[in-house]
Amino acid sequence: MKNNLNKLFVFLNNETVQGKLKKFNLLISIASFTYIYRLISDNLINTNFEFNLNYIEFILLIITYVFIGLTWVKFSSQDNKETYKDIFFDWAYSNLGKYVPGGIGVVSIRLNQGNSKKNSKKILFGLLEEQFLVPFLSLPVLLACIFFIKESYLIYFLVVFQILFIFIIKNIYFRNESLRNNSLLNYSNYLLISILLSNFLTILIFYNLGFDNYLYQGLYYLIASYSALLFVGVPSGIGIREGIFLLLSDINFNFSDQIEALIYIRLLYLITDILFGITGLIYKNKAS
Repeated sequence: MKNNLNKLFVFLNNETVQGKLKKFNLLISIASFTYIYRLISDNLINTNFEFNLNYIEFILLIITYVFIGLTWVKFSSQDNKETYKDIFFDWAYSNLGKYVPGGIGVVSIRLNQGNSKKNSKKILFGLLEEQFLVPFLSLPVLLACIFFIKESYLIYFLVVFQILFIFIIKNIYFRNESLRNNSLLNYSNYLLISILLSNFLTILIFYNLGFDNYLYQGLYYLIASYSALLFVGVPSGIGIREGIFLLLSDINFNFSDQIEALIYIRLLYLITDILFGITGLIYKNKAS
């Protein structure tokens, strides 16, 4: 397994492979934008969108980000409490990097954090897990809930299934000793809380926006969000996330409301990313 992981690192770091991945993901993103544009044109959207920030949702998103940041801090600090603050604010700063094509911003900031020079291989593996592990832990649960659980029990089973699934995957995953010592799943409690908070927040957003079928709209958006993470190189999955959501949801039902919801969620996350990014930048400048 360890040799396979080393081969994977070499393969992914190959400039030719990186170039092909970026081109492929760029094409997917352009196709998604084209699809969204055609939907809007065909449905003759007439909307007067106004952005009204819901402060409860904003606070919940900040709390979610804090748990995501703590997961990264615990993973990459090697239990050195003296570096916790520095690594957290480096992570906060790196949220601005996700809007740079190719993910260069995130990688460069994380590789320059605290003690990363001695631990660059672990940081790179952590970045790969951060990109792919959460979708792997979340998508099967979301799909199972949509297809097999009645609406009245959906939220309860979503929580229970997520807890059980992470527990099962962790036990299977850690049969490999090298993964046991170098995985974000070592801090599965933080991961679990961040996933559950993200799920709850997304459903709450669609509820607050007045969708009658807010549970399913929320789940469709979550599936789209986690799926978009698999397309490496597209800045924050932009276009892909929205395209997948519109494919999954019923476009004949309040389509203009769906577009407004997509814009609102994007702006909500953008504001939060900027808030954390600027906070991290200010801290780094004061510390230097």
